[in-house]
Parts: sequence; C-alpha cells; structure tokens
Amino acid sequence: MSQEFNIQPHFGTALGTFLRSQYFRTPAYPTHSFANQTVIVTGSNGGLGFEAARHFYRLNCAKLILAVRTVSKGETAKEDIVRSVQHRTDGFEAIEVWPLDLTSTQSTLSFAERVKSELPRVDVVVENAGINNTAWQVVEGFEQVIQVNVINTLLLALCLLPKLTETRFKYPDSIPHLEIVSSEVHHYTKFPEVNAPDLYEELNDESAFNGMDRYNVSKLIEVLFVRELVDRMKATSPEPPVVITLVNPGLCRSNLDRSMNVVAQWLLYGFRLIAGRSTEVGSRTLVYGACTGPESHGEFMSDGQNQNVEPWIYTETGNKAQRKVFEQTMRVLDERRFRDSKADWGVALGSY
Repeated sequence: MSQEFNIQPHFGTALGTFLRSQYFRTPAYPTHSFANQTVIVTGSNGGLGFEAARHFYRLNCAKLILAVRTVSKGETAKEDIVRSVQHRTDGFEAIEVWPLDLTSTQSTLSFAERVKSELPRVDVVVENAGINNTAWQVVEGFEQVIQVNVINTLLLALCLLPKLTETRFKYPDSIPHLEIVSSEVHHYTKFPEVNAPDLYEELNDESAFNGMDRYNVSKLIEVLFVRELVDRMKATSPEPPVVITLVNPGLCRSNLDRSMNVVAQWLLYGFRLIAGRSTEVGSRTLVYGACTGPESHGEFMSDGQNQNVEPWIYTETGNKAQRKVFEQTMRVLDERRFRDSKADWGVALGSY
C-alpha cells in the first residue's frame, strides 16, 4: 500500500498529557442547570453514560431519555437514578428508557425517527455508547467496532442534528449540544488504513485487521469526521445553531473492555485500577461537554476544557486525511439514510 499519509504520532507528548490529566486534574462537580431541557444519553444503563444521566437528572433536566441496548437494564438504571436523587420526585415520569442498538442500522434509524416524532424539543444528545473489541467480528457487512463507534454513531448524530437545530429556533432559551464521546487514544495510532484508496474496504479486510489498534482508529475517525463536519458547517453558518463537541472522559474504571478476551480484560483491569478514574468523575466531563459555549464547537475537550488533538491533524497531511475520511464516511452514511426516506439531514448540514 502506498504511503500518501505518513502519520507519525507524538507518543511521548500524548502520554505526558494523559498522565497529568489522570493524576493531577479532577473535573469539578457539575452545577450547571439543565432545567426545561430534554437530554438523551446513549449507552446509559451503566458506566459513564449511567453516571452522566444521573448528573443530568440531578441538575433538573425536564426529560431524560436513557437510550440502551437492553431495556430491562435501562429500567434498573432508571430506578437507581430515581432513588439516588432525593430532591426530585418526578423520576418515573421524567425519565424514559428507549431501545437503541448501534449494531443495527434499522434500530438506529428507528430511534432517530422516534425522537423526531415524540419529543417536542431535544437540547442535548450525548453519544456515549461504544465498544472495544479486539476480535474480528462483522455486522451488516462492517467490522463491529467501526459499525458501532463510527458508522452508526455518526448516522445517529446526523439524523438528530435537524431536531437539535429546530430546538434552537423554537426555544430561544436553548443552545443545543451534540456530543460525541471520544478518547485520547486517537493520539496512539498511525492509521495505516487511510492510505488505502477505499478506507472502509480496508477496514473490512480481515487480513489487515489489528485488533489492538482498532479502537484507537475508530476514535481517530470520529475526531477527523467531526472536525471536517464543523469546518463545512462554519463555512455556511458562522454562528452554530448546535454546539458539536468531542469529549474525552479520560481512562475510567468502566466495563468498556467487556468484549475483549479474558487475558486482555485482566491486563486492562489492572491498568485501570492503577491509573483510572471512577466513572462518576469521568462522567463529569460529559456534562461539561453538554453545556459548554460556542468556543468549543468542533473542539476536543478533556477535563472540561478544550485541548489540542494530535499535532499531525493540524498539518496539510491532517487536512487531506480529514477530507478523505469525511467524504468516504458520508458515502456510507448517505447509503444508510436512504433506507429511511425520513432520515433527512440536508437542512441542518447545508451543502457538504
């Protein structure tokens, strides 16, 4: 494969930033009010999503949607949140559990359509659901980590963007936020797949699969896609109707590694015990990403503050890679949205 993109990450710099964040910075306990707002959190029956959902309810959001793969687990999470927030008594009405399976395009599109038809407003969407699987597995013709972390995560984002935009104009008190939960691991990949003529054909080639790098690649693709999306939106709308953020919660003691083999799970479990945060502390970053100002539109946030992405992304190589990732991803997403004629994001995106 020719090396059009010779990506050389700065591993030492990234590691230093990671260690300073994990050991010397703790995001403050959130106090921002979400009164009157409707908040959606994906992957919210456990871990980071669950703790973030608890914060949103504690901070008085009017409606909280727990978007989960297994409804029974979502109902258990709902009961826990209601019990733990003492100053509210409306939890069973204010919190709803909706099914969402990001391995399924139909589930993703159905969820988006339900949001548009049943919710009068949507102020915050936190796309937290994701997987880290080092074993090869294909779903709907795509490797599973890419299917979940990239394709259907971004499909859902674009399908909900018009509803968020509509909320901005219908409710002047609202500055809607679309948040993609990303990761610092985007710093740690050379992203060899981007050198292939067809990025997704290469990502779907089992012989080229690197299970230890795939999660890193998926998070880098999120970063590149969102940055390019925001650049193109700024060209037509300098004042964003929706603030789109990339949020890094840091290394947390979560169950993200549950799909990995037993040996890898134990190794990562030990590392998370030594260097990881609690999911409650990590979830604070998700809350900050949902109420930040327009200065964070298209930015990568850590510990509640904007942070630089990997340095090569700011170069001409980065610009070219960003455009390629965006254009080839949009081809996949366009094909999927046409499965449902109601999945129209043209108004929100303009001409991309």
